[in-house]
Amino acid sequence: MTTRILAGAPLRDALLEQARDAMHQMGQPVRLCIVQVGNHAPSTVYIRNKQAACARVGITAEVVHIHEGQGEQALHATLKALAVETDVTAILVQTPLPRGWDVQAALDLVPALKDVDGLSRTSAEMRMKDTAHALLPATPLGVMRLLEAVYIAPQGTSVAIIGKGMVVGAPLRDMLHRAGAQVVAIDKDTPHPAQLTRMCDVIVAAAGAPGLVTAEWVKPGATVIDVGLTRHDGKLLGDVARMEVEGLAGILTPVPGGVGPMTVASLITNICDAACLQLGRPRTAWKVDASA
Repeated sequence: MTTRILAGAPLRDALLEQARDAMHQMGQPVRLCIVQVGNHAPSTVYIRNKQAACARVGITAEVVHIHEGQGEQALHATLKALAVETDVTAILVQTPLPRGWDVQAALDLVPALKDVDGLSRTSAEMRMKDTAHALLPATPLGVMRLLEAVYIAPQGTSVAIIGKGMVVGAPLRDMLHRAGAQVVAIDKDTPHPAQLTRMCDVIVAAAGAPGLVTAEWVKPGATVIDVGLTRHDGKLLGDVARMEVEGLAGILTPVPGGVGPMTVASLITNICDAACLQLGRPRTAWKVDASA
């Protein structure tokens, strides 16, 4: 079997082009504030990627630095101040935070209409209620768009999600379930995971365990979305053992270059959507199509 490698970059570029048009029509400045604690090197790289994408579409993106020694209260005070600034369209808390800091407490200080990561408890509650102006978490939204781009409709599709984390696994499970998918949630305590994944049409690997998903986990012809991203000896590794799975899966996303670009693009579309919602305007009808 020939496996189709589904790259995220062309889809990202198409979404950014749409975002640039949306920003042109916006007619007023849009500002993203990224709050970073400390100088975690990988986080700094991710922030630069987000700033570069913002620059491509005309969004102002600035970083608010907080020294770890200032403590959690400084982070909370900064987020509360940004929350009420009328010229701040979007707020992003760059994770990870220092060990022992309460990540969810920080995320919950971001107002729902500025929560472009979609990770606060208020945002989650709004999604569960199908509130029209809820913003979706960027990485799960990127995964949903990858499926959409290859015409895989969630309704009735069996999907295995490996990993139940708050950033990807848990929200993606809820989003797919609400879209009508038959979701199998798997974590490190799930017995015989490979038997479960082999029965599914789609596998989303988001465990942060390099090479976890081998050939025995994959049904021939299945779509495999690799969300894993682990840095080892200067290389970025996914959760899927690509050399084993390629030739067995029908569609496979690469690492790097698969979900990552779609996460950045989805963050940008969320910022545009946040701006529209704050102005009382309809959201953009975003389009993704891998055949284009």
